[in-house]
Amino acid sequence: MTERNKINSEETLEKLENAECKNCKTQFTGKYCPNCGQSVYEFEKPFRFLIVDLVGNIFAFDTRIWKSMSSLIFRPGKFVEEYLSGYRARYMSPFRLYIFMSFIFFLLLSIYAGRKIQISEIDKQEINLSIDKQVNHNNTSADSLGTNQLNFGNTPIAPEKLSNALRKVLNNPKMYMDSFLKFVSWSLFFLMPVYAFFLWMIFRKSKKYYYSHLVLAINQHTFVFLLFIVIICLKLIFPIRTYYPENYLMASIPIYLFFGKLHLYKRSWLKTLLRMLAILLLYGITLCITLFLIWSFWVKMELL
Repeated sequence: MTERNKINSEETLEKLENAECKNCKTQFTGKYCPNCGQSVYEFEKPFRFLIVDLVGNIFAFDTRIWKSMSSLIFRPGKFVEEYLSGYRARYMSPFRLYIFMSFIFFLLLSIYAGRKIQISEIDKQEINLSIDKQVNHNNTSADSLGTNQLNFGNTPIAPEKLSNALRKVLNNPKMYMDSFLKFVSWSLFFLMPVYAFFLWMIFRKSKKYYYSHLVLAINQHTFVFLLFIVIICLKLIFPIRTYYPENYLMASIPIYLFFGKLHLYKRSWLKTLLRMLAILLLYGITLCITLFLIWSFWVKMELL
């Protein structure tokens, strides 16, 4: 840049910084409005400048996501500690990273499950015959007892209605699998704060604010999604095998959870391990109950 261009650029920046914000009518004191945060720069400029800005934003996003991913994988708890300490500009938001990983995970899981539940026409016919036999048997048994209702939880259901529901799933298993996975994804999203509550309840002397535990919960759920993304990708790329070594990667989950808590909460190894086991027990029970309720609600809503 020549000296003249440099002077012109500085004068332009000074002029912009002394301008009035068009959004809230506040005087600029720098590159951003002190009241609403709007940038001082104008978008009414040649197209080539917009291309440069777009490339710069994409590069910055890529830099943040790869830095966040490397810290997430190789430094359990460090990502959370630095993010809570104020080093936020270098990382992607933990919540945005969770949403991104969750979307990729359930997309790949839907593709993988869709390949696994393909049913041939011959198998459909055999299953339909089996359903008809079972319905006839239930009707015979019900007539002998004076009732023709089956119980699903506390809800009485006619055998014919249940058989129709089974046939609907049989004719389009992929659609109903995707529907159920959508329910599961939302249930995991709402269970994450519950996991954070268990963390706060047991480790609140180390981090007294709930937000710190919520960020760790988001971080650890994101890692689990990332791990399963790798496992599913390997299964999709190499589908026909007799040995699946990628399944052993799941053993790294409790190890990762342990070191993340150890690094953030600064407790002894034994205390951290015992408290982690207590949290996993509570969360495991909550998860099983929730998934059962979600499955029951989904069956009644989608099929019955």
